[in-house]
Amino acid sequence: MKWKAEDVEPSVAQGLVMIDELIRCGVSDIVLGAGSRSAPLALAAAAAEERGEVRVHVRVDERVAGFLALGIGKATGVPAAVITTSGTATTNLLQAIVEAHESGVPLLAITADRPPRLRGVGANQTIEQVGVFSTFTRMDIDMGVVDADSAGNRYWRSTVARCVAVATDSITPGPVHLNVPLDTPLVGEQLLQSLPPQFQGRADEKPWTADARLVAGMSIPLDEALSLLDEQTSVPGRGVIVVGDHDDDDAVDLIDELADSLGWPVISEPSGRASAAETGLAHGPLVCDDEAFRNAHIPDIAVTIGRVGLYRSVLQLVASAGMHIAVDSSAQWSDPTRSADLVLAAVPLPPTEATSDPLWWDAWERADLLAAAAVETVLGSYPHGETAPSEPTGMHVARVIADVAPADGQLFLGASSVVRHVGSFAGRSLAGVSVVGNRGASGIDGCVSTAWGVAIGAQSAGGGPAIALVGDEAFWYDSNALAVPASEGRPDLVIVVADNDGGGIFSTLEQGAAEYATHFERVFGVPLGIDLDHLASAYGVQVHRATDLDALRENLEAAVGNGVHVIVVRTCDRAREARVLGEIRDAVRQAVGSA
Repeated sequence: MKWKAEDVEPSVAQGLVMIDELIRCGVSDIVLGAGSRSAPLALAAAAAEERGEVRVHVRVDERVAGFLALGIGKATGVPAAVITTSGTATTNLLQAIVEAHESGVPLLAITADRPPRLRGVGANQTIEQVGVFSTFTRMDIDMGVVDADSAGNRYWRSTVARCVAVATDSITPGPVHLNVPLDTPLVGEQLLQSLPPQFQGRADEKPWTADARLVAGMSIPLDEALSLLDEQTSVPGRGVIVVGDHDDDDAVDLIDELADSLGWPVISEPSGRASAAETGLAHGPLVCDDEAFRNAHIPDIAVTIGRVGLYRSVLQLVASAGMHIAVDSSAQWSDPTRSADLVLAAVPLPPTEATSDPLWWDAWERADLLAAAAVETVLGSYPHGETAPSEPTGMHVARVIADVAPADGQLFLGASSVVRHVGSFAGRSLAGVSVVGNRGASGIDGCVSTAWGVAIGAQSAGGGPAIALVGDEAFWYDSNALAVPASEGRPDLVIVVADNDGGGIFSTLEQGAAEYATHFERVFGVPLGIDLDHLASAYGVQVHRATDLDALRENLEAAVGNGVHVIVVRTCDRAREARVLGEIRDAVRQAVGSA
């Protein structure tokens, strides 16, 4: 059935055109929050999915929708568009947008709105949506209400193309907010049809505006980089490389090349993906916990890459360095110690001139090996023996996860204790595994949704199965992520929950000291006694309870690559785990002190 421009309502035409342009700009996934005002966009997206042009994911909880879109963008580098109706549905995207802003993940938030004449007059489900995320977005646009004609087509398409370009900027990718006022009527039979000629985009399915700006940073030799500070270009022999969260696959090889050429140790956070470097340390954070060793091995130069800050002792090492080079292409580069002397956009190349100090690497390598032996001694005695806990510690769980994680898959790590346990105790087991997490704002919110999005995005491009490791609080906080319509496919995702019934990390921090024990459980531990098995089962997913490490490994190996599973592992009580961690640190200090 053919139709003319004058036969279609503006909101209907706008919905069709905007979805078509999103697809032309490379958007492959659209996440819908169910609602009325966004109907033109939702129906146009559903029709496009039926034609095989895009994948559509529907969620009732907009917070889940936002984090799902975040995970897809994190895995693919292409922004997913998350579309909500008007009112408070819009504000539920805030947490995911904050994470996208802080971690530089492309995300396109499209919020349907009432037309301007209905704002500020008490109209139903209407709030001030313009600029509601402005502190955390790369760009905010409040679209105008225009006619369904060739001028409207140009306006809608150019706006969408600009939003996608800004979200995927080479230097500062991140979230963009597009507020879309839509007037009634919101539906029409044309939403289920193809676009007529007057609403077509560019020829050959090209975007309306192609972004070809040359903004990428270039790698230069390290000594050349140092010459930007002074004429002395010789690189000192005592240095360290600290790798934080980043999404630059090319950086991993460059880090290895630079470190190997200099004999510098590499301390990598899990999502830095550089622990397998030739000079990568398996237990770098634990070695740095030894204050005496750290003070005796102050580096002449520290190079930090990406967003660093997971370990206090490592930051103290960076702050003590004679010189600090931060590698981060973001305008808000990562420098939590405020010690950076120089900021580079890309990992530097090996220097043409350098002073070698083989004793430097020997000292770090030996300390790391001694730390590994100390870890094995302490963890090897748990969970066995009369005085040991019957349940495993979170550190044991982290090591099993890292050992089983498929090399061609993805490992999503939640915030708080689990990411630190993997970073300190998984050694070099994660070589080749794509490790990701919400390290921008490091919140526990949205972890399951993000992991689901990462799995969808990576596996749609041929990636392997995914594992997510989260704590019990992060799991129940985002359990709505499991509420997925039966009409949608499921990724291969195993969610492992380390359940210690509360905020385990606080037991290892200052507030876990004995003098605060009277109030600790009330205001920090906060045990809720939630049966996570039943909670997960209520969503219809396959649930397994692992009571020991052998059962965890068996369940993992059987579940990986076979759809969505939740494995709940009851770990030892939080106070006991903190004591075990203290034993490990004491053992490492004693071992490294003998070096």
